[in-house]
Amino acid sequence: MESVGGDAGEDRMMIEELQLYTTRLEDLKHFYRDTLGMKVSNATDQAFNLQVGRTKMIFKPCETDHEPFYHVAWLIPTNRFKEAKQWAASCVVLSREEHRDETYSDNWDSHSLYFEDPAGNIIELIAHHRIQNESDHDFSTQDILQVCEVGLVTEDVLSTVNELQQIGLTRWGEVNDTFAPVGDVHGLFIVVKKDRTWFFSTQKAEIYPLEVSIHGVGKLRIG
Repeated sequence: MESVGGDAGEDRMMIEELQLYTTRLEDLKHFYRDTLGMKVSNATDQAFNLQVGRTKMIFKPCETDHEPFYHVAWLIPTNRFKEAKQWAASCVVLSREEHRDETYSDNWDSHSLYFEDPAGNIIELIAHHRIQNESDHDFSTQDILQVCEVGLVTEDVLSTVNELQQIGLTRWGEVNDTFAPVGDVHGLFIVVKKDRTWFFSTQKAEIYPLEVSIHGVGKLRIG
């Protein structure tokens, strides 16, 4: 993991930019723009930008024997989970686990649902109820507020957590040798051990390159 930038100086972790790689650039562009109705810009055969509230997601092409896939969570207003689920279900097939297509976390006080894009990226919509970000209007894609989680796959979870702590990030909740959230409720690295099965998925975590820009910290190049 390579860090480029300054020191952590904010109480709130804000993921400003996230760069991911794919072998299915055109499919993803059409999915996010046409199926989900989100804002896509700067689209070329070399990249496109996806605006996720305050976060810019950038997809770039790569050549590999295996399709890269990632876990990314999008924050939504605390009082709009039911409407967000209706919107998502009208566009995509929701992922299921044990006959459920949503989940509630007691530890995090949050509701989540999951779906996969054409490249197998595991997208989560999450409403954190400890955040006061209520919306007073019907849900739309404009209410997707920011990227609030990025999966970070590693061979050694605790070592990676220590590296993140050295650049000013903090553990959030319980940490073990296969799973560790680092950051805060507004922005988290979900650090998982390679080959761990992702929640609400049959896919096992793999290491693929990504770049994350965090306000007050700088850019991290991973993988």
